[in-house]
Amino acid sequence: MIAEGAFLRVLFPTSERPREPGLLHIGYCLAVRPPLLLVAYTTSQPWPAGVPVPFGVRNFSAAEALALNQSRPFRLHLNRQARVVLSKRWIPDIDRQGQGVVAAAPPDLRDELLGMALELEKRHRASVERLGT
Repeated sequence: MIAEGAFLRVLFPTSERPREPGLLHIGYCLAVRPPLLLVAYTTSQPWPAGVPVPFGVRNFSAAEALALNQSRPFRLHLNRQARVVLSKRWIPDIDRQGQGVVAAAPPDLRDELLGMALELEKRHRASVERLGT
């Protein structure tokens, strides 16, 4: 079931087409307010060496990724968010068992990410990219 703290398969919109379903990614669910879902972007692309990670970006090691049912290290960009409709158009597996959820963040991680997201809204709002409907 899709809930806050879930990592799920979502057609995350691109900057070029911010209001349309985009590429299939694992997104992190920040909020569920039917019929909408707020998700943050993840990527497994490596971060450039020597470049500081901005506030709102969290790196996950191989071990952390494995604990979240993901096969390789990844980065969560809480500063790149999309508001999507709870529908097959945005969440291709919504009609299947599990609804595309690959893992749920344990409470301590969910609290950490919520704290970062709230801090982003409070102090770094201009740095948050907002996509989706």
